[in-house]
Amino acid sequence: MLFFGWEMRFPLSDAEIRSAGIGLNLLGLGLLAAGCALFALAVLRVNAWYRRHYGQVEQTVRQKRWGAIVGGSGLLAFLIPFYLEAIGHVPTVNFMLVALSLWTIGYWLYLGRRFWHYGLIACLGFACGIASIAGIPPSTFAWHLREATLYLALVSIAGGVIDHMILTRALPGTESPVALEP
Repeated sequence: MLFFGWEMRFPLSDAEIRSAGIGLNLLGLGLLAAGCALFALAVLRVNAWYRRHYGQVEQTVRQKRWGAIVGGSGLLAFLIPFYLEAIGHVPTVNFMLVALSLWTIGYWLYLGRRFWHYGLIACLGFACGIASIAGIPPSTFAWHLREATLYLALVSIAGGVIDHMILTRALPGTESPVALEP
């Protein structure tokens, strides 16, 4: 959400930057740095909460390998369309959003079909990606980037909250008598 807010507030294209006549905005960069620091702090706090309630979990080599493959493919699903659109090949369809939606389906299959919410999120992203054909929002690099960034934020937030609810219902916490027994 931080990057989406940044993209909505500041110009993204060369023409927008020239027409706005702004140079380096120290306040904007400071706010971005503060937002990134708050994000990092929040991730550390959430991880600490999970460790306190459910204990330390070590990933197997296989889980680490698959995590790297899934994460790397997600990064490529964003960066390849980003690069193609940034160099001037802007299609009417938001290729970044369509690629991220397809990656979300792969992530859903990786996690397991009981995490059905990722399939729904992928369908919504795909529908929004092809909505650019109708000109909603305009088929420009800046709007495609904004739409893809908002999609990533919403997938992370909605998916994370639903995953948290599934996890907390499935695992006994430290307040459970099972977890307290020696």
